[in-house]
Parts: sequence; structure tokens; C-alpha cells
Amino acid sequence: MGKAPKKCPMCGEVKSWKKVDTENKGFSVGKAAVGGILLGPIGLVGGALGKKKSAYYCGKCGFSHEYKG
Repeated sequence: MGKAPKKCPMCGEVKSWKKVDTENKGFSVGKAAVGGILLGPIGLVGGALGKKKSAYYCGKCGFSHEYKG
């Protein structure tokens, strides 16, 4: 799962290849609490950092996939 291509990898469509959803995964209350105790406010922010995933969909062929960023 790398960065999203500029066109659909299945059919090559550019105009119908769209980002349909973005979500952040990886927030951990436990990490935020431990980071807050050890590092203060900066540690709390560290618990909020996670992996961002974007879902793309092709309106021409129906292909969909999640990519980083």
C-alpha cells in the first residue's frame, strides 16, 4: 500500500479516479496517557499521531483501493 496513483491502475481512467474517503488510524489512548506522563503535553500529541489512509474509487471500472496519505 503506497501512495495513490494519478490514474486508475486497472483501466487507466483519470477523470473518474477519485478519493472517496480519508481516515486516521492509530490513535491510542494508552500511548497518549503514557506520553503525557513522561513528556507532558508533547507526549499527548504523540498519542494522536497515526497512519492516514485514503480510499480511492474508479467510476469507470469500479476498482477501489486504500492508499497511504
